Amino acid sequence: MKRIVLVTTALLAGLTLRAAPQKSVAGAAPGGQSPYATDAYPGFDGLDEIKKPERREKSWWFGVKRDTPAEQYAYAKDLESNGDLAGAAKACDALVREWPSSLEAPQAQLRFAKILAQQEDYEEAFKQLEYMFDFYARDCPYQELVDWGYQLVNTMVDKKKTWFGFTFLSNRLVRQHYESIVRRAPGASYVAEAMLKIAKLREDDQEYEEAQKVYAMLQSKYPLRPEARLAGYREAAARMWLCRRLAYNQARCKDSLSFLRHLMARYPDLEQTAEVKAWETELVDYMAEDAYQHAKSYDNKRRTRHAARSSWELFLKNYPESSHADEARARILELSTDPAAANVFRVGGADNN
Repeated sequence: MKRIVLVTTALLAGLTLRAAPQKSVAGAAPGGQSPYATDAYPGFDGLDEIKKPERREKSWWFGVKRDTPAEQYAYAKDLESNGDLAGAAKACDALVREWPSSLEAPQAQLRFAKILAQQEDYEEAFKQLEYMFDFYARDCPYQELVDWGYQLVNTMVDKKKTWFGFTFLSNRLVRQHYESIVRRAPGASYVAEAMLKIAKLREDDQEYEEAQKVYAMLQSKYPLRPEARLAGYREAAARMWLCRRLAYNQARCKDSLSFLRHLMARYPDLEQTAEVKAWETELVDYMAEDAYQHAKSYDNKRRTRHAARSSWELFLKNYPESSHADEARARILELSTDPAAANVFRVGGADNN
C-alpha cells in the first residue's frame, strides 16, 4: 500500500511540473531542451538587472485591418511589396498583438524586425528580434537569427547616429546587446570576438574590475582562440589601471605581478612583451617602496634591535635590486654591530638586545 502511495505521489508531481508555465527570463536561451542554455557570466550584467519580457498588448492604435491572421499577414506582405514599409511594420505588429498564438505570429514578428532593419532602425530591430527569441524561439531558425542579431549590433555601432557630436546609443545598451547574443549562443564562432567588445565597453566606462572578469573568462572558456592572446594583454592592462589607482593594495599588486609573469610564460612571443616587462618593473617598484616604508616604520617603532634588523633583512631578501638596498644593508650592519646606533631600542637605559 505504501509503495502505491509513493508511486502515485511521484506521478502527480511529474504532471504538476509539466503543467507549470515556463518562466521567461530576458537575455536567456529558451531552456533545458536548448543546447544554448547558459549560466550567468562574470563581468556581465546579471539577469535580474534586465527587464523581464512581457507580451505586447492589443491597442486601438495597433488594430488589425483584416479578419484572420492569414489575411492580416497577406495584407502586411502586400504593403511591403508596394514599398510601404511603415505600414507593413505596423500591420505585422498588429497581428502579433491581436493573435499572439497564431501560426502567422512568429512569421509576422520576424518580418517586423526585418522591416525595421531595412528602415535602419537597428536598435528597435534588435529589440523586436529579442522579442522573437523570448516568445517564439522554437518557431524560428534560432542560430541563424542569433547570427543576424550579432550583425545587427555591429551595424548599430558602426552606423550610430549623432546629433551635434553626441550619440544617444549608450555603451551600456550596446554591451547588454552583445551579452544577450553571447548568452543565447555561447558556441557561436564570433563569441570570443563579442566578449572582447563587451570588455572594451566596460573599459570605456572605466569599469575595469568588470572588464578584467570578462577578459579572464574569455581566456578560460576559449583558450585556443586567437582572441585569448589579446584578452591576456588587455587583462594585464586593466590590472595595471587598477593597481595605479589602488597602489596601496599590496595583495592586488602581488596578484597582478603573478599574472604578468604567467602571461609572459604562456606567450613568450607576445607582441607587447616590452610593455608587459615595464609593467612588471613598475609593480616590483611599487611593492618595494611599500616594503621599504614598512621596514623603516618598524625600525622607528620597535623596542629591540633584533626585530628591527629582521624587518630590514626581510626587505632585502624580497627586493635585493631596490634603490633602497644599500641603505638597508648599512642599517642591518649598524644594528648588528653597534648597540648605541639606535637609542630608540633602549628602554630606561637598558639594552634590549
